[in-house]
Amino acid sequence: MDLDPYRLPRAVLPRHYTVTLEPELAAATFSGSVTIAADVVEAAEQIVLNAIELEIESVTVDGRAANFTLDEGTERLFIHAAVAPGSIEIAITFLGTLNDRLRGFYRSTYRDDAGVEHVIACSQMQATDCRRGFPCFDEPDLKASFGITLVVDDAMMAVSNGPEIGRATQANGRTAVTFADTMVMSTYLVSVIVGRLEATEPIDVGGTPMRLVHVPGKGHLTQFGLDVGAASLAWFQEYYGIAYPAQKLDMVALPDFAAGAMENLGCITYRESLLLVDPETSTQFDQQNVADVVSHELAHMWFGDLVTMRWWNGIWLNEAFATFMEVMAVEAFRPDWKRWTSFSLERSAAFEVDSLAATRTVEFPVRAPSECEGMFDVLTYQKGGALLRMLQQYLGEERFRQGVNNYLRTHSYANTETSDLWDAIEAITRADGGNEPVRDLMDSWIWQAGYPLVSASLVGGELLLRQERFGFGEEPIDATLFIIPVSIRVGAETHTILLDGSDASIDVHTDDAIVVNAGGHGFYRVAYDDTLRSRLGADALATLNTVERYNLVDDASAAFVAGRLSATALLSFLEGFSGERELAVWQAVTASLGRLSRLLDGEARVPFMARVDALVAPALASLGWEPVEGEDDLASTLRGLLVTTSAVSGGNVEARERCRVILAGDLAATDPELVDAATTVVAAFGDQQDWDRFADGFRTAENPQAQLRNLYALADFDDADLIRQTCEFAFSGEVRTQNAPYLLQRCVANRAHGAVAWKIVRTNWTAANEMFPNPSIIRMVDPVKTLNTETAVADVQGFFAEHPIKQSSMMLAQVLERQRVNAGVRSREADTFAKDLLAG
Repeated sequence: MDLDPYRLPRAVLPRHYTVTLEPELAAATFSGSVTIAADVVEAAEQIVLNAIELEIESVTVDGRAANFTLDEGTERLFIHAAVAPGSIEIAITFLGTLNDRLRGFYRSTYRDDAGVEHVIACSQMQATDCRRGFPCFDEPDLKASFGITLVVDDAMMAVSNGPEIGRATQANGRTAVTFADTMVMSTYLVSVIVGRLEATEPIDVGGTPMRLVHVPGKGHLTQFGLDVGAASLAWFQEYYGIAYPAQKLDMVALPDFAAGAMENLGCITYRESLLLVDPETSTQFDQQNVADVVSHELAHMWFGDLVTMRWWNGIWLNEAFATFMEVMAVEAFRPDWKRWTSFSLERSAAFEVDSLAATRTVEFPVRAPSECEGMFDVLTYQKGGALLRMLQQYLGEERFRQGVNNYLRTHSYANTETSDLWDAIEAITRADGGNEPVRDLMDSWIWQAGYPLVSASLVGGELLLRQERFGFGEEPIDATLFIIPVSIRVGAETHTILLDGSDASIDVHTDDAIVVNAGGHGFYRVAYDDTLRSRLGADALATLNTVERYNLVDDASAAFVAGRLSATALLSFLEGFSGERELAVWQAVTASLGRLSRLLDGEARVPFMARVDALVAPALASLGWEPVEGEDDLASTLRGLLVTTSAVSGGNVEARERCRVILAGDLAATDPELVDAATTVVAAFGDQQDWDRFADGFRTAENPQAQLRNLYALADFDDADLIRQTCEFAFSGEVRTQNAPYLLQRCVANRAHGAVAWKIVRTNWTAANEMFPNPSIIRMVDPVKTLNTETAVADVQGFFAEHPIKQSSMMLAQVLERQRVNAGVRSREADTFAKDLLAG
């Protein structure tokens, strides 16, 4: 019988797993057994399941020994036993290694206050690594319940998906800790953790006990994560209208973790920096990051765990929906953070990739599970989340919520395709008399690559709208048409039309300002004709909301890259925002300034820096250098951004000196935003002594955020030798493998010495691939797209022609195309821009 190389046969279906694992932490090994209660739905000559990197000791089927073959190439365990329809029991014993690759059942380490190293056995099973922990039917639609037992030393804490229900002393003196059976779920959600750990006292959240688990000595960093977890868990239960589907909730902070976090049912795992935080010494972004990730993972308890994609092509919807819901939950938790406004930055990151010819459709066919690794990117999380936001705003928030509830109730404990969500939402809109084409609308965005530019022009009393696919121009863009909900504000009135063809028109007999993409939530860019643009003067700008103003800047910056606007014109446009006081708009402005900065070398940088400093000076003067009692968090964040921009991009010597004074003072008594800004500034103009100080700060930091702040400062130096030193530090083994690729990423992104860092990464390519987690490799090299000289392009493109990143082939193609686009921008704009600056 010919077997699908990627999908298991469906003759034998698992119903329940009884799993026992006994890790030997010091030896980095484990032994285990699994008994699988399964249903045979059709006669078969053999049983096929998944296993890899395990030594299979024995197999029985219904108590009778069976021969078996482990095929490492296909990651399959073949059990040579004929089975007839009915119930069977498969029992397997095995041995394994706690690996250092941060996947499957792996080892993490930490040192206590005395410098003694301790090992934690922990798991990361997504996407297809449960088979590294125990033999299983490792596909998302083969759901079953799990009863897990961990055999551990008495001094060790054991945590898994279910609550602990029993302990028994074994003959070897160890303790078998048994956990309650889970609901039926996919194998990638299994979680097992063993180590010297501590847990907070459980708090009750609507009947669910919730704890935060951490290494000893970090209990003082747990309260914020607990607060966010409690608020989000309660909020999601109310929003979904469905009780939390597990019996308890543990949130576990791990010293070594390849991803940001993982939505294991009832036992969510996190990087320490994304769960443990001190609100007194952390920035607003640090805290928002924790709130985002905690809320994202909790959203998955329903959308992903309770209802799961049928196959890996649907993973995008799991992640896109959790991204959308994290913003909703954090907006409710901290309205003053204006989370939907700051989401604009994330949407821009998706626009950047989606403007390339090498972009992809949001969903695409997946045969091999490894192909889904290409979905863990900004097109899944940020574009997907933005599309859901656009749909929600088009339908109305309550109708959208009811549609989600309908979807979850209809498909609880089961698996779905993407279209099931659109059908569930459309059923709600149809029931109340609506005729919105939800499925057709979303299919036009999910199954087509790219996004549109909506051009708006005024002819007589008609507003003409025309759509075309936007692109950065390396290759011709096809004539893709999207179904676009276009919101238009004319004066004080807002209209929404569905642009489902190439063009449309509406009557607008008025001299008022007209805003296309009113509210700013549509996933498209806007180009106004001269008449409409002239109406968006200072008075009209004052009536736009923050997202709308952000979009004006972001659209202009994209037009510059696409060759529709010159560098000189973009800088002049940005200078019109000197009176701006909102953080999000300034983030768009400074991002655009950074883009312009990479075009310049030599003497032309002097007038450019002077204009940058003049641009930010009014806002910085308005805010002042000292925090004002009662000011909101975003004002403090804006101060830090303006200080950094003035000192680094604007070359303001006084600002640099003040930053050095800040770092020499009492950091504990200083606003964290200023400490963060001063760190960046001092590094940008620092020497070996400063490098040593930050390296020491990394080693001795009292919380994860301070550790990373000091670590990443090592990549900001404007000194080639110090950048080389930082790269060597990343490969030294002193930096955790979860962080080292991102330190190198920041080195390659260094404006002055990125080419130096790239050469080191290039030289150490084999070592990097052996040391670092697979998903981090493409992120490590992503900034090569900023190396925009002809020499750098030839070097980078030639290197990757011979060294493909197989697990991230689509993302690599996007990086390489963007490098070529950036080189084209430099070739087109740099000389003219420099001459214009020098001419004054």
